[in-house]
Amino acid sequence: MQEVYSDRDLKELTAQMNRRMAVIGAIALVCTGVAAWSLVGRIEWLTMVSVALTGVVLIFGIEMFYRPLHAYRKLLIAALQGRNHEIRLTYDHPESELSVVDGVSFRSLIFLGDPDKHGTRDQMYYWDLQKNLPAFESGKDYLLRYTGKTIIGWQPV
Repeated sequence: MQEVYSDRDLKELTAQMNRRMAVIGAIALVCTGVAAWSLVGRIEWLTMVSVALTGVVLIFGIEMFYRPLHAYRKLLIAALQGRNHEIRLTYDHPESELSVVDGVSFRSLIFLGDPDKHGTRDQMYYWDLQKNLPAFESGKDYLLRYTGKTIIGWQPV
């Protein structure tokens, strides 16, 4: 079975998260230092600007540069250490639009399984956009390993 994620992915992501947090923290620390210096020197306008800038750096930096990596890390941990299931399905087609689930972007793939109580055979699973999509052949059977609805391993049958 071809695995989508590895421990190496998690280590690289953790290192990237640490670097980003260090940069955000360093910038915030410099702004806080300027705020403290200007507070002691009683430069009111510089104190207000530097405190506001510290808040902007922290909020913007964490939301834009750190939180997406945190969401992706949660996905990796679930894929590597969480519960997973295997199922045999027939590949049908990819969806035209992208999906965002829990802050992570995915390509939706439609597989055909056994009919449910409504007679529907379509089952949607997610493929991570950070990973190259394999050349799934329409109408061919695949054994999928998944967690939630995210494909974490696959193999042609």
